[in-house]
Amino acid sequence: MKAVHFGAGNIGRGFIGELLHNSGFDITFIEVDKHTVDYINKTHTYDVYIINDNYRKEVIDKVCAISPITDEDKAIASIVDADIITTSVCVDNLPKIAGTLAKGLKQRIIQHKEKVNILSCENAFYATDILKKALMECKTPLSEQALDSIGCFPNVAVDRIALSTEQDGIRIPQIETSFELVIEKYKLKDPSSQPIKGAEYADNLSMYLERKLYVFNCGHATAAYLGYYHKLPTIYDALNNKEIHTDVLAVMRESALMMTKKFPFKMDELELFIQKILKRISLKDLHDEVTRVGRSPIRKLSRNDRLIGPAMLTENYGLKNDHLVKAVAAAYLFDYAEDEQAVEIQSFIKNNDIKQAIQKYSEITPNDTLFNKIVTAYNKMNKN
Repeated sequence: MKAVHFGAGNIGRGFIGELLHNSGFDITFIEVDKHTVDYINKTHTYDVYIINDNYRKEVIDKVCAISPITDEDKAIASIVDADIITTSVCVDNLPKIAGTLAKGLKQRIIQHKEKVNILSCENAFYATDILKKALMECKTPLSEQALDSIGCFPNVAVDRIALSTEQDGIRIPQIETSFELVIEKYKLKDPSSQPIKGAEYADNLSMYLERKLYVFNCGHATAAYLGYYHKLPTIYDALNNKEIHTDVLAVMRESALMMTKKFPFKMDELELFIQKILKRISLKDLHDEVTRVGRSPIRKLSRNDRLIGPAMLTENYGLKNDHLVKAVAAAYLFDYAEDEQAVEIQSFIKNNDIKQAIQKYSEITPNDTLFNKIVTAYNKMNKN
């Protein structure tokens, strides 16, 4: 069986690549970084280190890599022959890969190939739907009818800590043993199949997507922004600060309580989920920098993302959200000079004010009850 995966970064090699390999697929990575392509093709293997198993080395074999920049024809040919197509390029980059993927799918139609499962394994809501839309809007677009004739587009929820260390100029993935990959079952080519071993196959994906983004990612981001605010370098350091740990736990519980109102979750099962996540992200061996977890604050402060999304929903359900509001304020104070989005937000606040920033980046208006709460919390933290 053959898999094509767009993106050979930490998630690509350390998470999805490992699962595809363990599911019996030979993998072709479509990757723009020349050094990574050359590294994979040198031995047609790559290494992964398991953090919480004494950094045990795992060798992934039967792999190759193709650059869509220098060898697009080969990339297209690999798409034509694929039995499954996956991505992990960051949701913002899906339009960049859509052209090559669309050309490959067109060739599949011309050659009367079977339908293929296409899964976008990005840390975002309904990323496969976003990819499908990008395929209809790229320079070589396909109509929705054409896409449905050649592809099946299940959405996916992803969860794994995948970091990396540099060896000889190459980023080598370092991963945790635990993970969650939940696939929208009814959209698969064969809903009774399980093409990726270790994944869960769910009828109601939205509850898993929101639990991941609004509880896990929300807490993780809160630890990062409060850690940065207190000038602490890593998530481990942040969560070993009593005040921050209390705030992060409270944020996750505020969000979790909201989830019990929206979905058939029980608070006790979400509490177990919270404790499991806190244990995972607070490992000292992760060396996970707050600036990495807090990167791209424009995306993380958008209306439906990990901070504003649950804060708005708690407002709708009439629930307490003081700690969520504090997390949002801390995100607006994230002024890391090496993060372009952080620089943009801080420049906008300087030239306008925080009220204008909240309206611009979080799409919250002064008519929303959440608006003044964020402004008050921001001004208090900024003054301190």
